[in-house]
Amino acid sequence: MQLNPPKEPEEFFIWLKKESERFWEKDRIDHAVYGFQIQKGTKWNPPLNETQVAEYESELGFRFPEIYRTFLRHMNGTDKLALNVYGECGEPYRYAPEYYSYPRDLRLVKEMVKWICESFKIEVADIDGDKIPFLLPIVSHRILIVDKADKNPVLSMYGDDVIPIAYSLKTFLVNDIFRGHMQENNLPCVSVEFWLE
Repeated sequence: MQLNPPKEPEEFFIWLKKESERFWEKDRIDHAVYGFQIQKGTKWNPPLNETQVAEYESELGFRFPEIYRTFLRHMNGTDKLALNVYGECGEPYRYAPEYYSYPRDLRLVKEMVKWICESFKIEVADIDGDKIPFLLPIVSHRILIVDKADKNPVLSMYGDDVIPIAYSLKTFLVNDIFRGHMQENNLPCVSVEFWLE
């Protein structure tokens, strides 16, 4: 699939919303990423306004990077839950959130951060943005790093296993939605104090 996303963030997210919803109109059986498959006909939820973005930030206890605030001003998670193609307990399929939506998935977002902190044997309250960068779950266990990095990279954080996935949110979204890649091609060296030490 040939893609030419705009570089400017506002234009990028307008493009992303339109192209991803068109892409999801097709049957996605062949597009299972890390076990989850977007359902056919999935759309983005309505965007958040500035008050709602501020409420979300308040719930998590830190200010989001501007790129994620721009994302939320255009879309707010997906409306349909993803299919877990691996299934659990002998079930062929189970539903799970795809891109997290506020306030629908606030509990799941907080649980993901808590689980990662438990894996690293730290308290959520110890994340301060100074010594330990803030974590912002965006989909499954793909986490946007809020600070202490050159950009805002996306890491796969599964317990204490941390793998760089993309150098930026925009690159991650394009690869995750359209290409099914687990990791950005030719990923630049990603350094994040504490989480990648």
